[in-house]
Amino acid sequence: MTWLGFQPRAILNGALWKPVSYMFLHGGLMHLFLNMLWLFFFGPEVERTLGSRQFVRFYFVCGMFGVLFTFVPMLIWRESVSVFGASGAVMGVMIAYATINPDREFFLFPLPIPINARILVMIVIAMNIFTALQGGSTSVATHFGGMIVGFAYMKLMPEFRKWQRMKWRRAHPKGSLERDPVAEAVDNIFKFDARKRGHWDK
Repeated sequence: MTWLGFQPRAILNGALWKPVSYMFLHGGLMHLFLNMLWLFFFGPEVERTLGSRQFVRFYFVCGMFGVLFTFVPMLIWRESVSVFGASGAVMGVMIAYATINPDREFFLFPLPIPINARILVMIVIAMNIFTALQGGSTSVATHFGGMIVGFAYMKLMPEFRKWQRMKWRRAHPKGSLERDPVAEAVDNIFKFDARKRGHWDK
């Protein structure tokens, strides 16, 4: 467990596999169940929007870079931490879902009234802040890291794709009027329109 879990000091010592391996370990069946439950509810919609291959990339980017935020409590409080679980990646998926469908309503047990994805994000943030105040800064850092990376990915990727589009047109000036798969991806994906689910797989 220690060899595969994430420890910030271990990264500094060259254990570069840990930002990936930690996601496949959990602190018990309940921890695994809750992470997979969130992924079950929010993952399919995000996957349909991004495409399967891009969704896998997104998931691992959120998990790998989200856990690096655990350097913050280590530097501030000099904590020696060890992180396990896919929570950072799952938090990124939740943020992507809220970005795609901010007004989608659903019931969150045990609340008796429907809430939308935007409110859910606020509740999750509030819960993590409360947990941090109770001393659970390690998991909170990973959760916030996953959310920040997921939000940045969803907002910055369109700009990156536009840059790719401009670069492609400069390299192919005579073919700029032809079908450009990158341009098509930019035009379709980030409309987040249920009738036009573009894919980044192209």
